[in-house]
Amino acid sequence: MSRSQAIDPDELFETANRLEAEGKEVTALALLNALGRGSLTTIYKHLENWKVSRPVKISTTNNEIPESVKRAFDVAWREAAQEAAREVQAVKEKAAEEVQSAHKQFHGALEAIEKLEKESDQDALDIEAFKKQVADQQAEIAKLEADSAAQKATATELRRQEESQKAELGRLHSELEKQKLERDEAIKDAAELKGKTETLQNQYEQMLAKWTTQDRQKK
Repeated sequence: MSRSQAIDPDELFETANRLEAEGKEVTALALLNALGRGSLTTIYKHLENWKVSRPVKISTTNNEIPESVKRAFDVAWREAAQEAAREVQAVKEKAAEEVQSAHKQFHGALEAIEKLEKESDQDALDIEAFKKQVADQQAEIAKLEADSAAQKATATELRRQEESQKAELGRLHSELEKQKLERDEAIKDAAELKGKTETLQNQYEQMLAKWTTQDRQKK
């Protein structure tokens, strides 16, 4: 809230002179309404100075003020002073209430600001924790993706090895079949060779027996 501009004494004197020229009673409240701002304390202080500085009206008929006028003036002055004191007290009480209320609002605002700052700090901590959690999850995802890629590469290599082993097994099976055929063929050839050998052996033995018999007969 911006503070109102302070009342200049000259401004108050001018306003008071104007009110007096208009035939209006120059009081603190009248000056406050005419000026539209200021405090009654300041207005009372300047008002007293204005009253002192006013030129004294000299009566051309009688220089002495009647006693009744003096008494009336004293009574009016006391009443004005009492009224001013009451107004000042009321202003002080109201000001005290406003100050107390302002203090309460100020402390309430401080508490609200402190609460908001704590909530802001907690939000910042929560955001940092969430960021760390997201970073950890991203790192875990990257690790899982790397593991998955490695597992895929391993699976591909295992499939390649399996296919290679199947091809090698097929080749060995073919080789074994070929060796079995060759063995069977060799067994067959061996059997035939054995039969031929036995036949030749029999023929040899027969010829040897024949030659032996003929040799004996010649002797």
